Amino acid sequence: MKPVLYDLMLMGREIPISAFGVFLLIAFFVSVSMARRALVTRFSIDSNAALDLSLYTIIAGIVGGRLGYILVNLDQFSDPTLAETLRKMFMIWRDSGLVFYGALAAGLVFTHLYTKTWKVSLGEMLDAYARPMLVGYAIAMVGALLHGLFTGRATGVPWGVEMYLEHRHPAQLYLAAAALAIVGILRAQRDQALAPGTLFVLAIFLQAVARFVVDFFVDAPAAAGPLTLGQVASGAVALGTVVLLARLQRQAPDTVEAPEPSAEAPA
Repeated sequence: MKPVLYDLMLMGREIPISAFGVFLLIAFFVSVSMARRALVTRFSIDSNAALDLSLYTIIAGIVGGRLGYILVNLDQFSDPTLAETLRKMFMIWRDSGLVFYGALAAGLVFTHLYTKTWKVSLGEMLDAYARPMLVGYAIAMVGALLHGLFTGRATGVPWGVEMYLEHRHPAQLYLAAAALAIVGILRAQRDQALAPGTLFVLAIFLQAVARFVVDFFVDAPAAAGPLTLGQVASGAVALGTVVLLARLQRQAPDTVEAPEPSAEAPA
């Protein structure tokens, strides 16, 4: 664990630079770069418009992820004064509190609203985002490991890591490896005849399954019987995406058709 990578001296004050914050920035940069290139290459979208969409979607995701964290951890934001409560809600750099599904929901809503006038379907747009999202997620999990977030259970396995004075499962690295494996699965599907949106929904399904399995190795309290809150949420998402995949499968074309370049989106 190394929650603070280094202390930055600024105007005589020592400012800690968190490991999670640094890796989150790296994840954003890589994801935005990949998404921008995918949108320009696949749909001939203006480069500046693609960059704007990617950046704004990430901002929406941060807001949604933070709101999700606040709702799940309301007891942490029950200060005596409203000012103190609001201060803690905005201090994301202190607790690194983000919820993946909250970020995902906010990003989906924003992308839909922002691109309603574009000549690219939402499903096609989301398919282009699938791999960048997973690569960014994998990078962020490295920061989560260094920061001590999403702590694994105590274990004696040789690949365990020392966290909180115990040898524990590197659950963060399990999720990172799963995300990269899913990227490989998506790449293998690129020549298949799939309905728009299938790759993205498949990515969310596989990620939800991975999270459900990895949570067995996470030191988290049970929320529903033996299941953690993360498993309950991931199980619900997995079931929902199975239904969506079944519907998309019925819409899949019989043959693969070369995509036609769409008109450029407004800059």
